[in-house]
Amino acid sequence: MTRPLVALACAAETWDDVRHDAVRHAYVAALEEVSECDVALIPGAGRTFAAHLGRFDGLVLGGHETNVAPERYAASAGPGPFDPDRDALALALIPAAVEAGLPLLGICRGLQELNVAHGGTLRVIESGAHREDLSLPRDEQYLPAHEIRIAGGGTLDELTDRVGSARVNSLHGQAIDRLGAGLRTEAVAPDGVIEAVSVADGGHPFGFAVQWHPEWYATTDPLSRRIFHAFGEAVRKHTAGR
Repeated sequence: MTRPLVALACAAETWDDVRHDAVRHAYVAALEEVSECDVALIPGAGRTFAAHLGRFDGLVLGGHETNVAPERYAASAGPGPFDPDRDALALALIPAAVEAGLPLLGICRGLQELNVAHGGTLRVIESGAHREDLSLPRDEQYLPAHEIRIAGGGTLDELTDRVGSARVNSLHGQAIDRLGAGLRTEAVAPDGVIEAVSVADGGHPFGFAVQWHPEWYATTDPLSRRIFHAFGEAVRKHTAGR
């Protein structure tokens, strides 16, 4: 049986003064191994790509070191570095995916992009609980860092068997300030940072985003595995319903 094909948005990186379109392999591995999907990488400069989303069975917007530019959410300033092409790509793809009912998974920057695409705003995060300790080995940076409180009745509540809380890793410099129209808060950190959201339209099959990084331990962490498995199931249902 042919596996579903999902689109994974790239970000710009510069090596030896040459631009590259890149994603971390952890995203690809999680989608291939846990979601059981094949993956197509979408270059950041492909801002007209939204017209071709119908060729795919799902959309994933992962994290990166860059932040969403402040002009994208009507702010006067914000912390860099920025990636204008990724901003343009994400803010074109998200409305097209939501309108088409295409399963959508956002991670870290992807959550922030989903919020901005729905008219929401972002703020700078200063708290150490949300920033990685760069003195630690990379695998330790991605270990659980704080608790989240899970809202009842949502996607994350169902994925966690309604236990009400979980512990997640946290590596980000921006977070949701004003929640975008049409989004539902799924979880918050003890300090009030929104940690997960979903598309509130009851007709959408799976529009879900988290502020943390479930891709890093997707095969071993139970919650991370459930997130990617649920996305894969939504993708297969969407494909079967075409």
